[in-house]
Amino acid sequence: MTDQLQKLCDLDHLIEQTLKTNDFDAEEIVQMVDKREQLLQSLIPYVAEHPQVAESKQWRDAISHTQQLVELMQSKTSVIGEQLRRYRHGNKSVQQYKKFL
Repeated sequence: MTDQLQKLCDLDHLIEQTLKTNDFDAEEIVQMVDKREQLLQSLIPYVAEHPQVAESKQWRDAISHTQQLVELMQSKTSVIGEQLRRYRHGNKSVQQYKKFL
């Protein structure tokens, strides 16, 4: 159980570092998030059966990291969406200028 929580913590740190870089591979993030979900799916039944684990600092930290990662991913998604909107607008402008050539 502690080993799985440590793996979760390590994976959280890796996801966070990857998301904070300017140039990251979205597929790599998806794979890490999928792996994280699998870890959580294996931990949740154990935590449900052992209430003392649910109150441990390590589990509370895992929950806190989950919230932070969700916020970071939402923020990155918003930034990427805005960049895409600007790109599309710029592309339309180029197409307009090409009409005059």
